[in-house]
Amino acid sequence: LAEAAGWDGRQRETHKYWRQRYKLFSKFDHGIQLDREGWFSVTPEAIARHIANRCQCDLIIDAFAGVGGNAIQFAFTCCHVIAIDIDAKRLQIARNNARVYGVADRIDFVHGDFLALAPSLKADVVFLSPPWG
Repeated sequence: LAEAAGWDGRQRETHKYWRQRYKLFSKFDHGIQLDREGWFSVTPEAIARHIANRCQCDLIIDAFAGVGGNAIQFAFTCCHVIAIDIDAKRLQIARNNARVYGVADRIDFVHGDFLALAPSLKADVVFLSPPWG
């Protein structure tokens, strides 16, 4: 019984995020991909758009790109985006999501550790939204 109750709780939590999928990505039904962590950690699109409007520049680095929510919005307001993530799978998801929004050509996806790469990087803006948990 306790096991069933735990499953029911996970279903409720999953359903809560599923209902908000269009807040995360308005083009969700066009091929957006998310991993488990992405459901909980991606910046909702309206907030990412607001941040991007405040960070307009030529070159921006998204230091912890995750599934690409912020990088995609930066690509609409900045000339070029460098999206860095330590997780190759999440970077692949971000690339897919950028294609859905038609901005993949404005983003360089870099698999690596931002903290190790930082000394060699130069940009107008560095956006830091590290993973939580």
